[in-house]
Amino acid sequence: MSIFENLPIFIFLLAFFVIFVIFIFGGFVMLKAGSDVQKIERGRKILLNSLYILLITLLITFVFFLVTYLLQKGEVLKPPEVPGEFPPSLAAGFPPAPQFIEIGEYYFNGPWLLKKNNVMDKAGVFTILCKKNGEYDIIYIGENEKASRLSEHSQYRCWLENCNQEIKNLYLAVFWMPTGESDYAARREFKEELEKQINPPCPPPSEE
Repeated sequence: MSIFENLPIFIFLLAFFVIFVIFIFGGFVMLKAGSDVQKIERGRKILLNSLYILLITLLITFVFFLVTYLLQKGEVLKPPEVPGEFPPSLAAGFPPAPQFIEIGEYYFNGPWLLKKNNVMDKAGVFTILCKKNGEYDIIYIGENEKASRLSEHSQYRCWLENCNQEIKNLYLAVFWMPTGESDYAARREFKEELEKQINPPCPPPSEE
């Protein structure tokens, strides 16, 4: 415990010591008074005053320690909890908030860890990222129309080579787009636009 926590105890001890000294002084005055009535009366007043002060100090000490005890037990400031008083929070049932990352002025869904999310089940443009020192480097941009497993992609080895062979640092981000023959050209154009802006180190399979 620090000296500030013990300060009230020191103050009370000092008060009791002062009262004791006054009491002893009053007794000494009466013993030395002899037959002097004035000195006897003076000594008696000193003794009575010291006793009054002692009683007041004892009362203050009792109240102080009682309040301190009650505060520590929480019986004054902390009301008892009532079971079932508040309904459970509804926020626990909500799905997690979506994740987004900005890539070339567009917001992609993700990033997600590739080894846990390596299946593309819808059409879209996707990016493979390598996480280094808390930042994401884009190492590949591709497009997909039907369900496919990215761990079997022809450029998978290039992704690892550009991420220090650490699959735990490979991430996926996706920009979902419509499916269909008429939408293929739009996806292709969007993908090529991003490739020109970013110039990722792993080229598309056609440029191997």
